[in-house]
Amino acid sequence: MKVTLLLRYTLLWAVLLLDTPGVRAQTAAPESVFAGAPLETIEAGREAFALFDKAFYTNQLFLLGESHGVRGPQDVDFALLKHLNARAGVRTYMAEVDCAKAFYLNEYLRTGQDSALRLVFRSWMAGRAQWANQEFYRKIQRIRFLNLTLPTARRIRFVGLDELQDLPLAADYVTALLRTSPLAPGLRSRVDSVVAVLRQLGAPGLMGVARRTLASMGPNVEYDDLRHALANAGYDLRAGRREDNIFANFQALMQTKRLAHEKLYGMWGLGHVLQSPLQNGFLDLAARIRQSALPVHDKVASVLCVFSECRMLYPTDGLPGPWQAAGQPYTTTDKFNHDGPLVTIIGLAELKQRTAPGSTTLVRLDAPGAAATRQPIQLRYAPGMPPEQQIQFRPELPATAYVQYLVLVRGSGPVTPLGAPGAAATSLR
Repeated sequence: MKVTLLLRYTLLWAVLLLDTPGVRAQTAAPESVFAGAPLETIEAGREAFALFDKAFYTNQLFLLGESHGVRGPQDVDFALLKHLNARAGVRTYMAEVDCAKAFYLNEYLRTGQDSALRLVFRSWMAGRAQWANQEFYRKIQRIRFLNLTLPTARRIRFVGLDELQDLPLAADYVTALLRTSPLAPGLRSRVDSVVAVLRQLGAPGLMGVARRTLASMGPNVEYDDLRHALANAGYDLRAGRREDNIFANFQALMQTKRLAHEKLYGMWGLGHVLQSPLQNGFLDLAARIRQSALPVHDKVASVLCVFSECRMLYPTDGLPGPWQAAGQPYTTTDKFNHDGPLVTIIGLAELKQRTAPGSTTLVRLDAPGAAATRQPIQLRYAPGMPPEQQIQFRPELPATAYVQYLVLVRGSGPVTPLGAPGAAATSLR
């Protein structure tokens, strides 16, 4: 994942000033936004999720927001997926991966072949992305083991919503599709041209070649996956267009995968799960769904992970020099918590007083009478952070217009790099 995207979805930018007290960016509310919100401690292996009421399960799309690089959300993700599978019949994981990676994730779930799973993680390892971690890898293995205990109709499958992340893997995916959906020679040659460009360094001219090929495809249902792959190859992949591409994929796949009546779930970077526009007007994925005419638009539930006393695995070259662990591909840092030093959620200190160190706690914001149903989310940023890198919530909207539940993660360690041991070093400066 590109560093700029990583920074955006952790609500943070690496400012130059260290150990400087934050300044108040908005006027604090007289009552904590978390006042009156019921809590439930989530114990590993004994997750009850008792705070979810009947109305929660009537939703169709359930989203969990995380900060990549922290270990705790990986366990919450699996526990919530398992719970929703049993309680609400969720079997479709709407993943923050592209269509090619989703294909190979499903191949792994079907066959158990580690080689398929390694293909999914290949580009993340090469790019030193936070997703290339052992906890994520083991979570996919746990999902396969879970599937082995489930009836066929309830087994988990992945649907990839993201834009293309690994172009050579996308070429392999298209080639695999052609084995089961043969094309007429003329059309096959056009698709082969797309595959060839996907394999070239930098994929020169990919957008034009893919769009011309897609325009020549017929409407046959058997080619739905191939058309979708070509559509993704034809997307504008420049920075700033990712959310457009993700939402376009969501709209298309709801139809071609026949998901109109399916219960859906996925864990995403925390920004994607926010259901209302930000102060600058930007719409994340969940907000675009909410404002759409899709049948699912009013059946979305967002659960947001927030962090205190946690450590994050971060690509070293994405951090300012004083925070870097010299000579290491990754650095473990404690700078990206939501109670400072870079960003502080106003009221989080009071919420922490109701929880124990090292705990993971579910917080119901939309409970009757809870302050979050009428008060906004307020943030305080460290001085020196550029305004364009700050996420600011609209003060006229209550917290529950953005998310309905929080998971407060305290004291989690970082994820472990997938690969050789010793790939990360700690910097607490």
